[in-house]
Amino acid sequence: MDRIKGPFEPKRLVIAALISVFGMGALARAQVEKDPHRPDCADAHCRKVESFLKKHYCGASPFGNGPDDGCDIRNIPKQRPGMTVIADYDCEWNASKGAADCEQHGQPSPAIRDILVGQLHRLGLPAKASGQIYIDVWKSAHSGWLLAMAYYSRAVGSDLELCQVLVVVDESGHAIVLRELRFQKTDVDVPTVTQWAPVDIVDVDGDGQEEIVLEADEYENHWLEVVSVRDGSSKTIFSGLGYYL
Repeated sequence: MDRIKGPFEPKRLVIAALISVFGMGALARAQVEKDPHRPDCADAHCRKVESFLKKHYCGASPFGNGPDDGCDIRNIPKQRPGMTVIADYDCEWNASKGAADCEQHGQPSPAIRDILVGQLHRLGLPAKASGQIYIDVWKSAHSGWLLAMAYYSRAVGSDLELCQVLVVVDESGHAIVLRELRFQKTDVDVPTVTQWAPVDIVDVDGDGQEEIVLEADEYENHWLEVVSVRDGSSKTIFSGLGYYL
């Protein structure tokens, strides 16, 4: 069963049809607009990271109405050498409910669950929220920390309640927040939020230190980001590629 990273992921099924409808006029307009998610790759380090991402995570290029060097983002196996998936979830779109049906596989430790749920409450999730919380926990054999994500979702009529947090938990149990989505409602058809999905834990620039590769989903806009975790803090070192409609 293919992973649906969020409730809007099934819309990728109609991408090819939409691309042909929008045509070259939309592409030309998009290219002249300033794109905050795809800043210019102005130095050698950025270009090295970009080249690595293209090689490992990009499919068709160019794709959609994204930049000329943009691409479709490939799904890669979660289970692979050097990676232990402690917990994850899969979703399938339920058209009759207008929401995703998700199934949890594996469970985090009580300590990791407490960290994640505590972060969701910090982001406004009510203590008695009636939706479901789904959790990813990934461990790389080459890192001393865990990558963990908690995702809350509940259908409310034509809206969705959403809340999300991605953290790195170091060996001392300290959580470093990488990305967060505060608890809110958004329209299921035209969402106004950015959701995140972990893609990989890997050394993207050959310096011997692993980084975290994420995919961002902002309605019809999808891009990759790379986050470096050093000395108890995180820094985004790349944002770009992907596609939009």
